[in-house]
Amino acid sequence: MVTVVGVGPGAREYIVPAALRRIEQADVLVGAKRHLNLFKELKCEKIPLEKGLNFAEVLSRNGRVVILASGDPGLYGILDAVLKYVKKEEVEVIPGISSAQYIMAKLLLPMKNSAVVSLHGRTAEIAEHAKKYDTLVVLTDENHDPPFIARILKESGIRDRVLYVGENLSYDNEVIARYTVEELAQCRKKFDINVVVITCGNMPSASPTAFL
Repeated sequence: MVTVVGVGPGAREYIVPAALRRIEQADVLVGAKRHLNLFKELKCEKIPLEKGLNFAEVLSRNGRVVILASGDPGLYGILDAVLKYVKKEEVEVIPGISSAQYIMAKLLLPMKNSAVVSLHGRTAEIAEHAKKYDTLVVLTDENHDPPFIARILKESGIRDRVLYVGENLSYDNEVIARYTVEELAQCRKKFDINVVVITCGNMPSASPTAFL
């Protein structure tokens, strides 16, 4: 049996109890190094998810194999990859709190008429989605950072949106800052692990403000 557990936005306190129980029962624990570091006290075998890993071989191991997934495994997560190698009847999924849910809650934004898109190794019609939905949550990667997203909006003539960038969500060094499209498009900052929220609304003229 392979269990895929969502470990939430980052901090251990946001992992649901059912997921923690499965993690504690694991014979083999697989995940990003930052996730494995949350469970240094466990004596099971730990395998970092790294480039070149023989994922099929890992999933075929005997015993209880538990995969640690960022946020929620079904939301642009690792579940798709697992199901390429393991039959559905041999897979268990325990959902987690996604970074999209977390930042929307922090911003006190309802999730109705909103959408979530991912740029993790993917392309997405950011401008078209921003026009269609009141709020758009974008999961970024190194090549598609917050300024890149703002430039797409600017080039598409969408300049009246408010953009929130949440970095290191749920960790002690969490920062959520707000920008105009113009401010973020010109920004030269290198962002840590982040999520971008694009939403309608009036934006104060002040410089980017870290407010959480």
